[in-house]
Amino acid sequence: MLLRIESYLDRHYSILLPVVMAIVVAVRAYHLSTLPGNLFFNAPILDSRLYDWWAMEIASGDWLGSDAYFMGPLYPYFLGIVYLLIGHSPLGAAAIQLLIGAASITLVFLIAKRVAGNLVAAISALILAFYGPLMFFDGLLLAEVLGIFTNLAWLYLLIRQGDNLRLRWFFLAGILLGLSVLARGLALFFVVAIGLWLLWGLRIRLTRVLAYVGILVLGILLVVAPVAVRNYVVAGDFVLVTSNGGLNFYIGNNEKAKGWFTTLEGLHLADDPRVDATGRHLAELEMGRKLTPSEVSDYWLQKGMAFIREHPGKFVSLTVRKWILFWNGFEFPQIEDYNLWKNMSPSPFFLFSFAIVGPLGLAGLILTARRRKDFSLLQLFVLFYMLSISLFFVTGRHRIHVVPVLAIFSAYTIWWIAERTTQKSLEKVLLAVLLLFGTAMFTGKSVLDGLGYVAPRRSWHTLLGTKSLSDPEQLDTALRELELATRLNPTDATAFNNLGMAYAKKGMFSEAVKAFQRAVAIDSTYVAAWYNLGLARQTSGDCEGAFQFYRKVLSLQPYYPSAHFNMALCLQRQGDLARASQHLYIVLEQHPRDVKAHTQLGTVLFEKGDLEGAIREFEAALELDPSFATARENLAIARGMLEAKAQH
Repeated sequence: MLLRIESYLDRHYSILLPVVMAIVVAVRAYHLSTLPGNLFFNAPILDSRLYDWWAMEIASGDWLGSDAYFMGPLYPYFLGIVYLLIGHSPLGAAAIQLLIGAASITLVFLIAKRVAGNLVAAISALILAFYGPLMFFDGLLLAEVLGIFTNLAWLYLLIRQGDNLRLRWFFLAGILLGLSVLARGLALFFVVAIGLWLLWGLRIRLTRVLAYVGILVLGILLVVAPVAVRNYVVAGDFVLVTSNGGLNFYIGNNEKAKGWFTTLEGLHLADDPRVDATGRHLAELEMGRKLTPSEVSDYWLQKGMAFIREHPGKFVSLTVRKWILFWNGFEFPQIEDYNLWKNMSPSPFFLFSFAIVGPLGLAGLILTARRRKDFSLLQLFVLFYMLSISLFFVTGRHRIHVVPVLAIFSAYTIWWIAERTTQKSLEKVLLAVLLLFGTAMFTGKSVLDGLGYVAPRRSWHTLLGTKSLSDPEQLDTALRELELATRLNPTDATAFNNLGMAYAKKGMFSEAVKAFQRAVAIDSTYVAAWYNLGLARQTSGDCEGAFQFYRKVLSLQPYYPSAHFNMALCLQRQGDLARASQHLYIVLEQHPRDVKAHTQLGTVLFEKGDLEGAIREFEAALELDPSFATARENLAIARGMLEAKAQH
């Protein structure tokens, strides 16, 4: 029976791929139709919000930026070009991304066909067609969709060559791998994996391996070197691609690390894209001086290395723990929570997750151990990706990059069991079933419980309430969810801070102040809560009271732009124009494209009698945003007064 199916698929290959891809596209089209009604898509937070803001800056003409990249630049530039072509449409971007995801599944089909035949290829693609987390991440404003596609593209280029290796294909694979590095820097680890594949998998002599790897690296440098040059030109600092490696390394390697993502004390992620989430303010406070992006990264890296030197046993135990977590079936949230999304989504097509692909894929890795020539590159891809993640921490979002390859191993396991069953090799089938049972136990919930992981169900109310804050029609939902979050977890500082914001939007200012006070009582380093206390005082007309809290903000995070801006407003109101202008210059030093800061500085200079300086700032604001009416009106007034002054 199985042979007849395989023979049929081989004879009708010309329609097999189109049929499979039609299913993939149809499922993704339905998923796209559900996005507009989903709160998580309509109100992006943190990384998605930052990418959206960054892309709009690029689309408006700011192609270079003003600092070394903290996050991989490939995705924001892709999104910026999309916005430039179709306007600011996250839904349009999601449609394009879901199509790119479909193209990734096509590459999986072609890779699987090359190493294991049409049936395994079809099963692999169908697993991914209904793999919930893949659709989830492909439809969000995140870099994962491009990282997955570029990795599969270079894998296909190398595998399709078979024994007929050509340098030009390695060069092209290097370019694709370089693009993958721009999406997620961990892709650099694959250079070593490719070298081992050539030596161990294909048994090529060392001199030829060095030539192939050298050409591969040349292709990578062609893509990565311009980014390093750009970082140096813009920031005066050598940063190869991004400066977030040190911070992420320390988050994953410290005395309180558990193997999954946990926030650092004093480092609060905020919705304002301009607010420092790099850990720079903490590093500079401890070092007592201003640091470059590479110095900030090195600061955190050295803290992580100090933990390893001082606690080598804990580090080894933590690393093994991360390997176990990597294979666990739970989708670990960082910011985006697939588990909550699935519960809220109307889609019936989220059929597969890592709870299924994990044990099947692990069994497939074992079953293909002797087929080194066909599968060694894919095996090394999985191994090196697992090792690279274990340097940091495990999340479902980061692990999603390896799922398409594991889908091939999962499909192979299904095929292997079916084939042995048709051959009536009952002993082998029994061994495979026992193997699958063992891998399922290893990746199951009982192991996760043994590691002490508690799924963040309580924080879901915080997340849902926080997302509802941005939609005026959902404000009652935000209040309800955040009040519930604070009752369930009275130590959740984020819930209290966001509850205060909800109260403030409802005009319940005394309740808002109490909520902000609870937040800073729980966490005295919570910058956003201190800022909100200052804003509450300023809104009530108490600038002196606001200064107290804004100074606290700046003692914790010296470059917090909103605190500087609001202090400038208060100082200008009090007539202290010199200090007001100083705070605005600090904002513009960090964010030279801040239209409101240019306009406000113009009004300060106007009041000081510096009409030429005021005109310069109003013109700068209008150059950035020609539609900004306040700047245009003020510019006309300043020019008129300057002309009148010249006539006298």
